[in-house]
Amino acid sequence: MKQMRRSLIALAASGALAAPMLAHAAGDVAAGKEKYASCAACHGADGGGQGGAFPKLSGLGQDEVAKKLAAYRDGDQDYLKSVGLGGRYGTMAPNASGLSDDDVADLAAYIADEFGGGAGGNGGEQAAAKPAAESGAIAKADVERGQALYSSCAICHGEQGEGGHLMNAPKLKGLPASQVASLLKVYRKGTEMGQYSYAMIPQATHLSDADINNLAAYVATIGEPEGDSAE
Repeated sequence: MKQMRRSLIALAASGALAAPMLAHAAGDVAAGKEKYASCAACHGADGGGQGGAFPKLSGLGQDEVAKKLAAYRDGDQDYLKSVGLGGRYGTMAPNASGLSDDDVADLAAYIADEFGGGAGGNGGEQAAAKPAAESGAIAKADVERGQALYSSCAICHGEQGEGGHLMNAPKLKGLPASQVASLLKVYRKGTEMGQYSYAMIPQATHLSDADINNLAAYVATIGEPEGDSAE
């Protein structure tokens, strides 16, 4: 028994027991890509954080992502505060609570690989090019066509995007076009994303890229004084 105790003390002193096994998990990039679909609603398909509305994921290393996700899942608020993310706990903890170690490793591997983190890859260049292309497409969108498409959305979200008219639908007024487009694309894929998925997925399934850009451009104008543009 004494010998076992001495062995455990030696392991602890060397850091072998303290070292998180998660940091050594390789992770599956392909699996992480599928799991990232729900993350894209806030962080963007490009990891850019929806123009600053949410934290950017570009440039993060695999171990760094894994540590943060594990901290949200395990309630390690001291660590999160130490890296400037203490204020995000209430938002992220519910999303991370159901993640397994494999889920965390897969997501970390994908984020680091796709968005140019420490795992390598050319994700950084792809992430820089993609938002510019999407922003240009929305800037060229047909706002009037978007307004016509929005008529069916208004049934739930309200004519002025104020929300709450039916099924306690969320407010859309004030959302940037890039975030609206990203959310619609996630729903179009059939990805379950919160309590409104059952209503939104059927609505988004048949939208084309042009439809989404037009809708996004129009929604961004809701509440603006006449003469101002969405972009």
